[in-house]
Amino acid sequence: MARLAFAVKSLQRLLRSQPRSCPYCGSANTTFLQRKKLLLELRRCEDCGLMFRYPKDDPDTSFRFYQEAYEQGVTTDLPKDTTLSRLIQTRFAGSEVDLASNIAIVKRYKQSGRLLDYGCSWGYGVYQFTNSGFEAVGFEISKPRAALARHALKVDVIDSLEGLDRLADASFDIIHCSHVLEHIPQLRPTFAAFRRLLKPSGLLVVFVPNAGGRLARAMGVDWGPMISEKHCFAFDAQFFARNLPAFGFAPMFGSSPHDSAPVSYVSKEQAAEQLPGEELLVVAQPATSPGNRQGDDRG
Repeated sequence: MARLAFAVKSLQRLLRSQPRSCPYCGSANTTFLQRKKLLLELRRCEDCGLMFRYPKDDPDTSFRFYQEAYEQGVTTDLPKDTTLSRLIQTRFAGSEVDLASNIAIVKRYKQSGRLLDYGCSWGYGVYQFTNSGFEAVGFEISKPRAALARHALKVDVIDSLEGLDRLADASFDIIHCSHVLEHIPQLRPTFAAFRRLLKPSGLLVVFVPNAGGRLARAMGVDWGPMISEKHCFAFDAQFFARNLPAFGFAPMFGSSPHDSAPVSYVSKEQAAEQLPGEELLVVAQPATSPGNRQGDDRG
């Protein structure tokens, strides 16, 4: 039923001639790349570099979807009591929501500190970061998932943008955001919130599907994580290198299996060679000065 509703909404937007402008920078200079399932287009903005799904989402529809219809297996499904009890007993080790790898990457840079898990679903990451020595807080717009996190895992989770806005500037040493940005129709306010909430000495760690990776480049829209009802954006390193500096970040990049040190973005060719994996890692710290445009490459 959810897929049918999405198809109907997509068709309605097509019939209303929704503009094919970029949902990030507003530019009309966008290029058709591929079609998926007749109704969907993968497009690229030639100005900011974002690859996006057309027809585009609007924030209200997206909010309702994540309250009512979003399903992504164990990462989003509210676990039954017996399952949750087992996960807690094992500290999530070996499960599909085991974030040991993510935690290890964060600990390469910071062993402890106040951490925001942005888009934390039902709190399994907040729980694991807390048990790994961090003072962790979650943010999740799905109120049922946030409620489970608070009641069953006893972790602190904010469930509204207003609640996030009430937090003081420079509240966190680390912001962790894993497989969330590809779902969010409005990226600029999110990037601005990251910069406001992060301390000058802070660390931003982002994981997204790597649309610039070897498999994504070979399969295009047939690569599952590329674009879909759930994924309105497809990210490569170029997009972050081009746009995060405007928010005061100097990004570095890695790709799965995350066994190499992150590298700067130099060109599409360099990124294709050095970032071939299916998951893209973005590690960004506040730039040393407002004018620092490290990585702002148009190639």
